Amino acid sequence: MTTYPEIHLSSPIDREALLARLDRVLDPELDESVLSLGFVESVASDIEGNVTICLRLPTFWCAANFSYLMASDVRRELTSLQGVQSVTVKLAEHFASREVEDGAGPGKTFAEAFPNGGPDTLEETRQIFLRKGYFSRQENLMRELKRAGFSFEQMAALRVGDVETAQVDIQTASRFLERREELGLDCSAQSRLIVGLKGEAIPAEELETYYIRARTTRLAMEANGSLCSAMLQSRNANWTPATA
Repeated sequence: MTTYPEIHLSSPIDREALLARLDRVLDPELDESVLSLGFVESVASDIEGNVTICLRLPTFWCAANFSYLMASDVRRELTSLQGVQSVTVKLAEHFASREVEDGAGPGKTFAEAFPNGGPDTLEETRQIFLRKGYFSRQENLMRELKRAGFSFEQMAALRVGDVETAQVDIQTASRFLERREELGLDCSAQSRLIVGLKGEAIPAEELETYYIRARTTRLAMEANGSLCSAMLQSRNANWTPATA
């Protein structure tokens, strides 16, 4: 269940549009929205449209590159929102909060924000987790197809256009096709529905093994998500706001 942050808008920024943009920002490792995960603590704007958003991650030591990805994505999503003039992203109680805040706000690269942190491999990291998320979303869709009575042989023959009549959850199918498009794979109606990361069709006799591997990826991501959720709940339960 999504936990909505504290929101104070003093400018004509549409609240629902803002939440919709935040919902598009994903934790790269979990492939879940920072909004649904409860990472967004507060959002505020002044009358001129300068937005300040505070993220509270599960632990003080959440990886700097993951944190920077989320902060950068928040900035990107909100700066394109009507009425927003600037975006400041803050991290509550995080070991790299200053570097992330000073870097993500002006739109610096990870290497510019962390000059001693090695090469700028942030986009490579993003792609790794986009691919993991692809397998997880694909397994969810294949599970839906199994429930609808499709055999692996039948799945192997399906085309993207068949989704509309396959009696599967529309949101599950949409999330898979959205990630497929993000990875630059063919999403035309006549293209194969179940394909690998390079767009290659999976032979029917190999599809069950492929499905098991994808399922392993999905279960690992869900386990990490449950752990993060528990850690965040524990952190919030033991956090006392500072008083002046």
